[in-house]
Amino acid sequence: MAQSIPENVVEEIRERTDLVDLVGEYLKLERRGKNMVGLCPFHNEKTPSFTVSPEKQLFHCFGCGASGNVFSFIMKMDNLSFPEAASVLARRGGVKIPEVKSSSPDKDDLKEKIYRINKLAARFYAYCLTSTDYGKKALEYLLKRGIKGDTIEQFMLGYAPADWTGFLKFAQKKGVSPDLMVKAGLVSPGKERGYYDRFRNRIMFPIFDISGKVAGFGGRLLIEGGKDGPKYLNSPETPVFDKGSMLYGLNLAREEIRREKKAVVMEGYTDVVTAFQAGIKNTVASLGTALTTTQARHLRSQADTVVTAYDSDLAGEAATWRGLTILQSTGCRVQVADLPEGSDPDSYIRAKGADSFLNIVNNANPLMEYRLSQLKKRYNLSSDKERVEYTEELMSILLSAVNDIEQNYYLKKAAEELNVDEEALRSELKKRRRGGRRYKDVGKEELSWQQKKDEIRPAEKILISLMLQNKELAQQSRNLLQLDYIDDLRVKEIVKAVWDQVAHGQRPEADKLMNRFEDQQIINLITEAVTDPSLQDLPPHIAKRMTGDCINQLYQVWVKRQQKELQKRIKELELQGLDEQIDELLRKHQHLLVRKDGSPYRLGEGGDFNG
Repeated sequence: MAQSIPENVVEEIRERTDLVDLVGEYLKLERRGKNMVGLCPFHNEKTPSFTVSPEKQLFHCFGCGASGNVFSFIMKMDNLSFPEAASVLARRGGVKIPEVKSSSPDKDDLKEKIYRINKLAARFYAYCLTSTDYGKKALEYLLKRGIKGDTIEQFMLGYAPADWTGFLKFAQKKGVSPDLMVKAGLVSPGKERGYYDRFRNRIMFPIFDISGKVAGFGGRLLIEGGKDGPKYLNSPETPVFDKGSMLYGLNLAREEIRREKKAVVMEGYTDVVTAFQAGIKNTVASLGTALTTTQARHLRSQADTVVTAYDSDLAGEAATWRGLTILQSTGCRVQVADLPEGSDPDSYIRAKGADSFLNIVNNANPLMEYRLSQLKKRYNLSSDKERVEYTEELMSILLSAVNDIEQNYYLKKAAEELNVDEEALRSELKKRRRGGRRYKDVGKEELSWQQKKDEIRPAEKILISLMLQNKELAQQSRNLLQLDYIDDLRVKEIVKAVWDQVAHGQRPEADKLMNRFEDQQIINLITEAVTDPSLQDLPPHIAKRMTGDCINQLYQVWVKRQQKELQKRIKELELQGLDEQIDELLRKHQHLLVRKDGSPYRLGEGGDFNG
């Protein structure tokens, strides 16, 4: 794909892409006044601060500062470069990007090439499963497990032949280089020479990203044991596949999750496939690992409640609890489905049916209650030794409570069960709390952009917002404001760019304005300014007066600073007896008391925007 896309094509892509629709494909949005709001996918939050302006086609998170337009969103969400994001949106909007010769074709679009070869591999594996003699055993295995033909097709299930070079030879005939196959994680280099297929004699589960592109694969051994490797084998990390940030089945489950505001998280691929086929379509899998922060954010952006339906032998693992605690820290209501011992969602649904499984899901226990019930099963509380051990584990679980109310509730229950004084238990908990941070604080180390960015005077930020509202306010500032009045260099750059738009007879447009800058902090300032709900839809006379007040406030601060500098210089000249130079400075001092529009400077005029 082109490294340089013509500006008119970029503009056409932007015009054909509605930001609300695009963001809505990734997270749940609700209307708030003129804007849409949702939970930010880029940082942990419990109260929505991610704002999308349908009118201005911009987004801004008032928590972490993430902001931009349609290109910025897809770049940040899917970790794409600008050309890659433009290509994705062009295909989505039916825009053709003209071919431009790349100056470095070897570096051109590695991610796109990997997506294409992954799609080729998925088709190859699907063909091997359904249309070859050597795929019959794998197909029979799936059919015996009750997975139907249309489900196999929908999930694009496949089979990797036992041949060490089956896919390698196929892809080479299609003109794909072994080096690219290695980068895609589909083949591995031999110890001495040559290459061999990474996946062999395995049922293949393509792993799709949220936009429906094949990012990687999971392979299940058809015959367990022997020397063919682990039962499940995933693609390695590649430029398009990061196991810790993906959820199997999310591309198919997303709409149902939003509709029900609930997601069911399972362990394995077949769990999701079986559940989906049975009509339970709000299910995803965490690729056999404990949930990560990125996966937790993806889930929180889609659902209010997350129910985990892990295999019964997995539910007690420490890594699983850490993952669920991370999920809880995003603001999700986390519940645990208590499956019978020795069962998993796949086997349970096949044996008992979807309704019975849904009954377990709908009666899932809150995370804290489930953990405490499991803990209690492991100890004999009539034994003094085991009571002490139970109390030790109890303390760490109580410290992970999502808030003080939940902690207090379960502490009281524990005191009753142990038949001990509640205050004694509470005192012990306080000692433990001093030793380290509580799990509910996981993620709080991510300081918001508002905290990290340099302090900018409120009058400067308000002025940007007002200038971007209409041409008249921008012209008013151009007539009365001097750039010297502004302290922050980023704000100066924005003001100069707005004035340039006005000078060319254009209406200030934030989206076009952002294309002038690469500095992400400047882009953040612009999007924050135009999405700030407190400064939207102001009556014209109020907006005009506020613009004047901002300019006057900035002017006052500038004059005071200049006066101090002049007075300091005059004292230095007096000590040297340079009277003529003092007279010149006094005339300059007097000149500062007259504003750009010719009116005198008056202390106290205008609103106080410095808090």
